[in-house]
Amino acid sequence: MNVAHQLGGSLGLGILVTVFTAASPSTLSARALFAHRVAVSLTAGTAMLALALIVVIALIVRPRKTARAASSDSSRSPARSSSSTPALSPSS
Repeated sequence: MNVAHQLGGSLGLGILVTVFTAASPSTLSARALFAHRVAVSLTAGTAMLALALIVVIALIVRPRKTARAASSDSSRSPARSSSSTPALSPSS
């Protein structure tokens, strides 16, 4: 799990740096160019986050109760009483 986390972070950062450097219209001043690159990078990061959410939602598999599992649940013995201490008899 740790390796996948590290690889995902490195790949995501690499993509965002590439997007940052590729977004460079030549007609802007230095400040405006930096602001444009940051805006494009944040937009790309948002798109990557939305894509990750879609992938997670698509890959989550909820376990389904089968007919056999449902029948075995009903055949189990009733639950014990909620009192965990035995009843004490009065000692006279």
